Amino acid sequence: MDDIEYLVNETFKHFDQHFAYAEEQTELKMKDDDVSLTEFPEEAGVIYHIQKASSVFVIRTLVSANIREDYLKIMESPEDYPSLRLLDGGNDDVSGRLKFFLVENLFQAEIIHDQIHNRRFPIHEEMICNISDPGFSWWLTKKEKGFQLAFTMSVASDAETIKLGPLGDRELALRNFQTLEELVTSAGIEMNIQNETNRVQFTDCEEFILEELKDVFEFGVVTETMQELFKTLAGQIKKNSSLQTTRLYFQELAAMRRFWIQVQFDLNSENESN
Repeated sequence: MDDIEYLVNETFKHFDQHFAYAEEQTELKMKDDDVSLTEFPEEAGVIYHIQKASSVFVIRTLVSANIREDYLKIMESPEDYPSLRLLDGGNDDVSGRLKFFLVENLFQAEIIHDQIHNRRFPIHEEMICNISDPGFSWWLTKKEKGFQLAFTMSVASDAETIKLGPLGDRELALRNFQTLEELVTSAGIEMNIQNETNRVQFTDCEEFILEELKDVFEFGVVTETMQELFKTLAGQIKKNSSLQTTRLYFQELAAMRRFWIQVQFDLNSENESN
């Protein structure tokens, strides 16, 4: 059995298996309000502060090469980090306002910062957005033989639609989706991406490809199978710079999705505590 056949026949791993990776990234942070230094790892990530109003919230972010080291500096002199706006609510519980998100490399943290920092997001986006103001989120709708990815809320949705959050630039996404389709089909694996107005349809693909891509968009997880696929393609397609670019893009996209899952967790936790 060759590598491609192995990948096609590999059994899809269920959500509980896949999402364990994302939970590992946030396990240290999601504890009681008691903040101890050991909760802040000496790893790269994003340090952030969510400022929430009645209808909107703003995420203040800081790129960090060493989360624990920067946490200590911030706690010692929060006034030296005005972009985090930690003193807006007074000097009480400054440490409780600081949160963090782990990344695989510093470049992922910089991408999250560039896309999210200081932007205002509506808390109930689906209630206020319309065709003239289509919102910021991507939306995933599961279909019988594939799924649809919409870049705006103006595209019709149903009960099977999942809000993914602000995952990035539409044109950049389309370029990388098309590159992936070309690379995968050149290796003999069936894949079809239909580009429509403000949305993309993933249909007529090998089932394992559909499941792997859904894991990236829905859970922010690049599974072992997806990683093996890129390795297999790299072995078959020598010196193709677009392959490496697309591989990195999907890792960055997954990190952005995981970060947004964590933000939603933070917001929901705050609602429950109020």
